[in-house]
Order: sequence, then C-alpha cells, then structure tokens
Amino acid sequence: MRFSLSTRTAGFGLLLAAILASGCGKDSVAVVPVRGKVTVDGQPVTSGQVSFIPTSADQKGGMSAGQIEGSGDYKIFTGGKEGAPSGKYKVTVTPSMVPTGGKSMPSTPFNAKYSDVKTTPLTIDVPSGSYDLKLTK
Repeated sequence: MRFSLSTRTAGFGLLLAAILASGCGKDSVAVVPVRGKVTVDGQPVTSGQVSFIPTSADQKGGMSAGQIEGSGDYKIFTGGKEGAPSGKYKVTVTPSMVPTGGKSMPSTPFNAKYSDVKTTPLTIDVPSGSYDLKLTK
C-alpha cells in the first residue's frame, strides 16, 4: 500500500499532537491566585497593567501580568492560567498608553519609578496575605 505525502504529513501531525497532549500538565507550573487593588494616595488607579517579574532566574513560570480594571482591581495571569507561581517578584505598574478621547496621551497618575523594574520599590512574595499596591505621585 502506498501513502501520499499529505497522508504521511497528516499522520505525523496526529502523532505529534498525541505526544504533546500526553505530556501536557507534567511541565505545568502550579499557580496561586493573585488579586489586589492598585491605588495612588488612596484613590484607585483605573487602567494600566501590573507585572510580576521573578527575582530569581531559577523561578519557574516566567513573568506574570494582569490588567487593571476601572475599580483599581487586578488579577495576575501566568501562561493563560489565573495566578502566579510561588516565589519572590519585583512588581511594576505601567499606565495605559491609549488616548482617552483627546489627541494627547493620558498623564501618568503615579510616580514613574513604579513602571521600571530597576527602580520600582515594590516586591511581593507569593503566596502572601495581601497583593494591594499602594503607589505615590
């Protein structure tokens, strides 16, 4: 019996998919739910992004991030899963860069030091009791 190239390619694709599917979950990193609120002088930050950058190169999972909602609340996601792996992180908060109605970019409602991993004073250990981020101007 003779197989065409497309039949072999399809067969190889199915075999590869089966192998990858059987290995899924083995290398999966466990995550802990991480939710909090971002405020500046007690007022909620209404847009932007929160990023958790591991402080150790050995830490599994890489960077984790989430969007800030209008209420100031955020949730962190890692690899499409809600939460972050256990460990210590530097935390950055980046303002929204999308113009809101006007032609100019929105102003940053907090000190720029929070947006740079080299200057942010924010660190968090996951798991911990609180993930609220209190920023200053």
